[in-house]
Amino acid sequence: MTDQSKKNTQVSWQATQGFSVFLLYISRPDIEGIIILICLTVMLVCIGVTPLYVENKPVSVLIASMLMIALGGGIGGLTIGTLLERLFAESHIEIGGSWVASVALICTSLGILAWVFIVLRISPVTRPPLVAAMLFAIAGAYALIYGILTLETYFLGITRIASAWGEGIAYILNGSAIVGWSHLVMPKMLITKRKTLTVCSMIVGVATVVIGIIGILDAIF
Repeated sequence: MTDQSKKNTQVSWQATQGFSVFLLYISRPDIEGIIILICLTVMLVCIGVTPLYVENKPVSVLIASMLMIALGGGIGGLTIGTLLERLFAESHIEIGGSWVASVALICTSLGILAWVFIVLRISPVTRPPLVAAMLFAIAGAYALIYGILTLETYFLGITRIASAWGEGIAYILNGSAIVGWSHLVMPKMLITKRKTLTVCSMIVGVATVVIGIIGILDAIF
C-alpha cells in the first residue's frame, strides 16, 4: 500500500509539473481586467497547494508553496479592493498601467520564481527539466524587474523602459518559456492526450512570441 501510494503521488506530481506551464499563460505584462486578476489568484493558489501533497518534501518546498499561496491571496485582496472601489468610488482607476497591475505582476513573477525552486527541489534534476526551469526563471525574473520599474514610474514618475518594449520583451520570454516547457517536459507527462496538449501549448507559446515581436516592431516603426 505504501509503495502504491508513493507511486500515485509521483504520477500526480509529474502531471502537475507538466501543467505548470499554465502559470505563464496568465503571466501577462499588460494586466488590464478583473478577470485576469481572478485567474492569477486562482492559478497561484491552486499550483501553490499542489506540492503540499508530495511526500517527503523538504521544509524549503513547504515554505515556497506557502509563499505562492500568500502571493495568490495578495492578488485576491487587490481584486476585492478594486471591485469595492468600482462599486463605491465616484471615479474609477483603470487597472492597466496602474499600481494594481504592477503589484499583481510582481506577485505573479515571484510566484513563478518560487515554483521554479519547487520544481528543482522535488523533481529529478536532468537536463530537459533543468533547461525548461531556467527559461521559466528568466521569464519570471524579467517580469519581476519590469513590474518594479512600472511601479516606480507610477509612484515616482521615473520612466526607465518604454511600455511597448517592456511588454514585447516579456511576451517573447514568456512564449519562449512556454515552448521550452512544452517541448522538454510536457511530452513526459503520464496523462492521456498529452500529445494534443503539448501541441496546443506549443502553438500558444509561438503565438506569444509573435505577439511580443509585433509589439516591439510596432514601437520601432
